[in-house]
Amino acid sequence: MRKLILIVLPWFCFLSVLPANASLSKIKLTHTSNTFNINNNEEEPESIVVNVIPRHKNGIFNGNDISYKLEVKNNYTSRQEGKIQVDIKTAFGEVVGTSSTNFAINAHRKKSLSWDIPVENPGFYDIIVTINLTDYDDTIRNVFGYKPLLITTPLHKPADFEEFWQKAQDDLNAVSPEYSITPDDIQSTPTHQVYYVEMNSLDNVKIYGWLTVPRPKGKYPVLYGLGGYKAEMKPLFFDDFVHFTLNVRGIGESNSIINPDNKDLLTLNLEDKNKYVYRGIYMDCLRGLQFLLANENMGLDLNRIGFFGGSQGGTLAWILEALSKKAIFCAVDNPTFCDYSTSYAITQNRLQPEAGFIIKFLKIFLRKNPNITKDKMLTTLSYFEAQNFITEVRCPILMGLGLLDLIAPPTCAYTAFNRLSDDVKKKSQIFTFPNLAHEVSPGHNAYKSTWFYEEAINKLAH
Repeated sequence: MRKLILIVLPWFCFLSVLPANASLSKIKLTHTSNTFNINNNEEEPESIVVNVIPRHKNGIFNGNDISYKLEVKNNYTSRQEGKIQVDIKTAFGEVVGTSSTNFAINAHRKKSLSWDIPVENPGFYDIIVTINLTDYDDTIRNVFGYKPLLITTPLHKPADFEEFWQKAQDDLNAVSPEYSITPDDIQSTPTHQVYYVEMNSLDNVKIYGWLTVPRPKGKYPVLYGLGGYKAEMKPLFFDDFVHFTLNVRGIGESNSIINPDNKDLLTLNLEDKNKYVYRGIYMDCLRGLQFLLANENMGLDLNRIGFFGGSQGGTLAWILEALSKKAIFCAVDNPTFCDYSTSYAITQNRLQPEAGFIIKFLKIFLRKNPNITKDKMLTTLSYFEAQNFITEVRCPILMGLGLLDLIAPPTCAYTAFNRLSDDVKKKSQIFTFPNLAHEVSPGHNAYKSTWFYEEAINKLAH
């Protein structure tokens, strides 16, 4: 038990948390309060500074040690009084616990409150902290995961899923790629030659990308990068890798061909799974891989290809691996489209823009197409969600997640990850960031670069 020194002013109150199948008397949440003087060596503007700090810095808990500390720093010259309320909600918005307490903090003081939060069911939970003080009002959302590797959600995989995607690949292979490779001397550097690449993909749609090859002769492992939603990819430069970035349909000139009215790309032709734009986008990724496999003579080590991307690009990366089984590693950050039904349930009642564009565009689509029900739309989308591909992934996965993300909710990303085979999961890693939304930390990006090198070297050694 931690010893308290004299400047600590303790009090106790209880927050009842009621998960499924738990009685009110079984589960209680306790918080304590400590006060500290603020060092006033530097003048600070009058303000309240609040930090919500998880006991585990990654926000992931696998035992009965879920606790948070709330730090309140009063930079005002006056005492602040009011209330602090804490609500615990499931990812789907169900309140499983609530408590409020009177709160007072003197000028130029810092006070901390801590909570122990017992929950029973694996999942992600929102902590909503509402602060109402004399001169300050705020609501802060934080998210923690409890035993996330045990999260399961219903699998809605169409009976003809494999046949659907085999037909798409057959249709792609019937299209002559007509690869075009043009040196780009403007973007090339003394160390790297850049090439502008064009090719024909499904439905004879022309797509393009950039191939960056180190100038010293040799065979280099390949990094294949895929972009986020409507994000145009540019050349990237790695000293010891060939780098290929692909711009799928909907980017640049191809958009005027497939989408002349410039509609929301996410819902383009969603009324028909055989014409839906993502059937073409997924095949564009496969055509890009076919381009690499056809150009080994440009210094490509085809036994060492890695896929990576963030947001939509992360989803495309591990779906491409599932379709091709050609990657030696796959890095995905905040992958979208993992589980449309669950994502819709999590975010449909959230305020924009926090919940992001995906559910917003789907709602607009339903309003414009009253003859299409939500269930019918989600059935079509189930052909395209990552969790239905993921069992075919064979390479290690490195995944980064912002736990505040409602564009790619962590519940959905973990649902997909948990469907990987046990062998793949043993080789894979997940890093979570409780204070970030649709992004990862700079440190994670630095680690990812190191991971690329390690995986490529390990493959060479074997």
